[in-house]
Amino acid sequence: MKKLLSFILIALFFFSFSVSSPEASAQKIMWGKTELKPGQIGKVTILQSTSLFKVEGGTSGPVKIFDPVRRLNPGEEYRVYGTKNIQGYAPLYDVGGGYYVIQSAYLNIGHLMYETPSKAKLNLLNR
Repeated sequence: MKKLLSFILIALFFFSFSVSSPEASAQKIMWGKTELKPGQIGKVTILQSTSLFKVEGGTSGPVKIFDPVRRLNPGEEYRVYGTKNIQGYAPLYDVGGGYYVIQSAYLNIGHLMYETPSKAKLNLLNR
């Protein structure tokens, strides 16, 4: 009886390592401090303190830029999912949820750095 019980325990032990869920086998693709996600076109790294803005509209109607939501600190990285170009604000980087970081020639020159992922990182993500 003890041999049968130990055999079952050993079999369960090895079986637990051989079976894994899709989530467990999914590999995170890290890019700097952030995980590369589907739909992401780039990232912004904050070099000097700057503001995060809420933006609405823009597809067919006027764009409304609200007061700053909060301050972003140097060293922080944010995923970019798109851009908007508005006269006087070129460009606005979409960091998701209707929030944008503005790289304006008048306000924030040199306050952030925009980068796009390498083809190798994109290939890893699309596998």
